[in-house]
Formats: sequence, structure tokens, C-alpha cells
Amino acid sequence: MNEYNVSDYGIFTNAISTTKTLNTNIDTCKASVGDCKNVIGNDSVFMGPAADSCREGLNSSSSKLDTMSSTFTTIANYLAEASKNYQAGDQAAQNNVLGINSTQFTSNVNTGNANRDFIYNYLITKGYSKAGALGIISNIRSESNYKPDSLGDSGTSYGICQWHKGRWDNLKKYCSDNGKDASSLEGQLDFLMYELESKYPKLNNQLKNAGNSPDAAFDAAYQMTVQFERPAGKEKSGTNRGNHARVQLWETYKNA
Repeated sequence: MNEYNVSDYGIFTNAISTTKTLNTNIDTCKASVGDCKNVIGNDSVFMGPAADSCREGLNSSSSKLDTMSSTFTTIANYLAEASKNYQAGDQAAQNNVLGINSTQFTSNVNTGNANRDFIYNYLITKGYSKAGALGIISNIRSESNYKPDSLGDSGTSYGICQWHKGRWDNLKKYCSDNGKDASSLEGQLDFLMYELESKYPKLNNQLKNAGNSPDAAFDAAYQMTVQFERPAGKEKSGTNRGNHARVQLWETYKNA
């Protein structure tokens, strides 16, 4: 899943602007018709029956212009309502993709990376220290680049933590048993919490109490790598992920 981007609403804005411009032009035409009716009314004594025909034509034109103005007003109102509903639909889609409806964050950091920020806010809300959260995030970045639908190991690993084979099955079962979506970011984070709390309690305690410093972020990322993710060459990977947490991630979230 790529970072979610809402739709472009410019088409609605342009269409509404066009209808308003047309109505302005119609008002100008109606004013001109009114001026003509006044002139004919003043000079009718000299025009005789021709003035009556002109007035009838102008009255008919004025009535048609009123109808057109009403129609364009209705169209503008419809477009405004459609734009509102369209944006609401996009927001609902975003909420569904990121799984943000059911979690009430105590942290609401926004650095411009929607999935990464969601993970950070989620972890802080769950009681992890800043350093602990960044240690987890650094590993998720290396495993999946924050994408819940990421596949690896020739299609045998899945999700933000690249759960492999049996652990992937466990993810699906956990989410099914608990009414969660295994393909959503929140569903996978809930499963990650379940694994850490039930199978890695010592690591989980380390991450929650890791402190708040760049070096603590390094240590958290390293321990998450060697104890939880355990990639090939886990010590080297742990150092790389630790450095990313200590430098890039800490710089991004240090004031959060």
C-alpha cells in the first residue's frame, strides 16, 4: 500500500466557479433586457403595434433567462454537495486503509509520512517511550517501508514486520478472532503488540522503558532486530537499524 493521498477536488471547484460566472453573465443579460424594455416603453407611442411585439419578445427572453439562472444555481448547489460527499468518501477511505477510526491517540504527531506517523502515534499511545517507538519504527521501515501489504521472501512473508509463513497465519487468525483486518495498519500493529506482550515480554518491557535519547533509540532498534525480527546477519542489521533510529528518526521526532 502506498501512502494514501486524497483525491483532487479541483474539478468541482472549477465547475462551481463556471456556473457562478454563467449566472453573473445571465444577470448582465437580464439587466440589458430590462433597459430595452424601458426604452421601448418610453418610445412606444411612436412604434405602435411593433412595441407590443418587442415587449412580448423581451418578456419571453427575460423569463427564459430567469429559468437558466435558476437551473445554474441548482447545478452549483448540486456540485457543492457532491464535492462535500466526495471528500467525505475519501476521508472514510483513508480511515479504512490506515485503520484510524478505532484508535484514540494521545499523540497526534504529523511529519508528512502518514503510515510512519500513524505507527509512532499508535506506539506512544500504547505506552512506549519515544526511543522504544523509534526502535520499532526503524525495524518496520527496513522490513516493509511501513506498507501493510508488503510481500517478501518470494511471497511467503507479509505485512509491516514481514511475518513469515506460520507467523503470517497467526496474524490472520488473531485478526479474525478479534474482529480486526489483517491487511490494515492498525490490525497488524495490534498483532505486533500481542506478540510482544505474550511472547517477548522482556523485550517489550525494554522497549516501553527505553528512555528518550538518541542512544536509547539505537539500543531499542538493535534489540528489536536481534530479538524479534532476527534477519540474516542480525547483528549487522541491528547496527544499521539502530543508526537509522539514532540519527534520521530521532531528528524527525525529537520535538514530538
